[in-house]
Amino acid sequence: MPGFYGADIEQLRTLATTMSRHADKMTLLSMNLGKLIASAPWDGRDAETFRKAWDSEHRPLLKRVAAELQSQSRELKRNADEQDKASTGGDSRSSGSSGVGDSGTPDGNPPGDPEPLNDGEDEDVPGDVRNDPNAGDPSDIQQGSIGDCWLLAGIGSVAQTLESQGRLDEFLQEHMQPVGDPPTHWKVTLYEDGKPVEVTVEAKSTENGVRGGDGQPNWMSIYERAAAEHLGGSYEDIDGGFSNDAMELMTGESADKDGELDLGEIEEKLGNGEAVSVGTQDVKDDDFDWFWESDEVQRDDVVPNHAYIVTDVKTNDDGEKVIVLANPWGPSGGTLDGEQKSGTLELTEDEYKENFDSVYSVGLK
Repeated sequence: MPGFYGADIEQLRTLATTMSRHADKMTLLSMNLGKLIASAPWDGRDAETFRKAWDSEHRPLLKRVAAELQSQSRELKRNADEQDKASTGGDSRSSGSSGVGDSGTPDGNPPGDPEPLNDGEDEDVPGDVRNDPNAGDPSDIQQGSIGDCWLLAGIGSVAQTLESQGRLDEFLQEHMQPVGDPPTHWKVTLYEDGKPVEVTVEAKSTENGVRGGDGQPNWMSIYERAAAEHLGGSYEDIDGGFSNDAMELMTGESADKDGELDLGEIEEKLGNGEAVSVGTQDVKDDDFDWFWESDEVQRDDVVPNHAYIVTDVKTNDDGEKVIVLANPWGPSGGTLDGEQKSGTLELTEDEYKENFDSVYSVGLK
């Protein structure tokens, strides 16, 4: 285009999001292929040779490609931020360091004020939200209408673990700094590639956002707003994702994303002080319908394409090991397509494996 230099910023960000999404699809494809290969009724020398080649060559190659796509996605986002900053002569709204003030970006979105989802309205979040006595309790999370279960399950599992270790109050004091008295803004420390990034947002929450069990916005509302600001400047930018990314965003520690694990393995992670969440089938692609048939949720009270917080693995009264899960929708759950979905699930190993295929975890130092 004559007279045009640089790049279309929004198209760069869209491309970055698309690359990240397909990297996640490739990661999940690798995990599910691995499960199929391991469980295929095929024995003998050829089978052993094929499985060794898969484990030593093909699966690592897929993981490297997925990692490179994610790396390129982050590079595109950085390029978009630099272009935005060069074009406006100020801070990019998604640069990760949002200023407190009235200067806006070309689309009229002030720094620290992410665009609401579906033209919702903002609500003030008054006082020092770090002093919430229910902080860290998964039953005190009510998701709202934003599709960010991945974020809330990741943050909620980290908060639960920190609370059990007696460290949540200290963590929030270190990672949330009020601006003003009473606070008009909050400076939240998030992490990008393990490095701290300060994101300043207004002391507000969108009406569609997460609330506490009492229906009032809380510290998670501020974290949700900071994530929306950091990841693109709109609540739409957190509509879909994976909980390991949320864990890394909150803690700066490298998080694991595994396929189906045994309850004993999940119990071991919890015992080692790791925060753990699990997900039902993450993606659905018409080109791979045949591939997902065995992974469809089997229970009417389980939400598909959803993340849950693991609160416990224990032995029930019948002597069976069960996993206890908290739905970010809240203790009373909710309805989807006319069906009631549970707020809390207690599943045997077989029930768990019939409905869940992903485990996200992070060790907390």
